[in-house]
Amino acid sequence: MSPSPSKVLLVANTSWYLYNFRLPLLRDLRSAGYQVEAVAPHDTYTAKLQAEGFTVHPWLVARSSINPLLEMRALLDLVRTYQREQPDLVHHFTIKACLYGTLAAKAAPVHRVINAVTGLGHVFLGRRKRTRLLRRGLKPLYRAVFMARRARVVFQNADDQEKLIQLGLTDPSRTRLIRGSGVDVDHFTPPDPSAGRFHSPLQLLFPSRLIREKGMEEVLEACRTLWRQGVALELLVAGDLDGGNRSSLTPADLAALRAEPRLRCLGHVTDMRALYAASDIVVLPSWREGLSRALIEAAAMERPIITTDVPGCRDVVDHGRTGLLVPLQNASAIALALRLLIENPSLAAELGRNARQKVLAEFQVSLVNDNTLLQYRQLLAAPIRPSRFRWRPRLA
Repeated sequence: MSPSPSKVLLVANTSWYLYNFRLPLLRDLRSAGYQVEAVAPHDTYTAKLQAEGFTVHPWLVARSSINPLLEMRALLDLVRTYQREQPDLVHHFTIKACLYGTLAAKAAPVHRVINAVTGLGHVFLGRRKRTRLLRRGLKPLYRAVFMARRARVVFQNADDQEKLIQLGLTDPSRTRLIRGSGVDVDHFTPPDPSAGRFHSPLQLLFPSRLIREKGMEEVLEACRTLWRQGVALELLVAGDLDGGNRSSLTPADLAALRAEPRLRCLGHVTDMRALYAASDIVVLPSWREGLSRALIEAAAMERPIITTDVPGCRDVVDHGRTGLLVPLQNASAIALALRLLIENPSLAAELGRNARQKVLAEFQVSLVNDNTLLQYRQLLAAPIRPSRFRWRPRLA
C-alpha cells in the first residue's frame, strides 16, 4: 500500500490574499501530490478558492484587532482546526498567522512550520513611543515564534531578514530568502514595442490599494506640480479603499480624488494586464513593502517604473537600469523623475526592457514555487523529535 500524501495547510488572514498571491502555489502543491487545503476567514474570495477545488477552513480572526478577547479567540480557533485536521505541515502568511499559527502548531501539535514574513508592520517599524513599548513587550513572543523548533522563517527581502536577525528574534540558520509569490511571465507579457511613443495625454498608473503607506498623496502632489507646469498627463488609480487597514484612505478622501479632473479612479481591477499595457509609466512610492507584486507585474510588462528607495521596492528596481528610485515621501523627486522619463522616452523604453529581464531571472512564479516546494520536501523529510514540553490549552 502506497503511503498517503502529506497534508499541508496554507494559512492567511484573508482568503483574498491566498487567491490573489498564492493560487499558483496551491496548484503546484496539488500537482506535486500534496493534500493541500487553506485556512482563512471566509470572504468573497473563498468561493473562488473552492471553485478551484480547495477546501477552505474558516478562521475567526480580525486583521486589525488588538482586543485581547478576540485575539485569544483567533488563537484557539486555529488550535481547534489544527487538532481536527492533523496536518503534516502548516505554512503561515502574514504576521498574525505566523504568531498564532506557530503557537497553535505547538499546542496541536504540528511538527513542521513555515512562517512567511510578507512584510514588517508598524510594530517593527513605528517610531512612536507607544509602538516602541509594544515592540518591547511583544519581543519575547516574536522570539518564541521565530526561534521555534522545526520552523522555517521565509523572508521576501534581505532587509527584513537582517532586521529580525539583528533584533535577536531569529537566527540565520532558520531563515530563507524567497522572492515573494512570483509572477506568471507568460500571463504578463509586454505589448507591441512602442519605444519613443507615449500617449497624449501621458497615462500614469498608480496600482495599489488606497492606503497612505503606498504613497498616493505624494503621487498626487507630484502630478499637481507637473499639471501647473503644463504637462499633459492623466493619473490612473487602480485600487480600492481597504476598510480592514487602519491607514486606509477614507470615503471622503476618495471623493476628493474623484473630483480631480485629470485623475481616474478605476477601483479594483481584476486583470491588470490591459491596464499595464495601456499605461506609459508606473509609479508606486510605497513607504515599505515585503516585495511589491505590482512592481514585478509592471516590470514583466516592460513598463518604466518610478518607486521609492526602500525595502521591497529597491529589490525590484535597480536605479538607472530597471527603473528609477526616489527618496521616501518626496513628491518633488517623483515629479523630477516623471519629467526625466517624459522627456526621454527612449530611456523609459530601455528601463522597461531591462526590468523584464530581471523578472525573468529572479521573479518568475516557477522559480519561486520550486524554491518553496524545496522547503516542504526538506522539512517533511526531517525526522520528528517530540518536544518534552507542550502547551495544551483547555478547549471547551
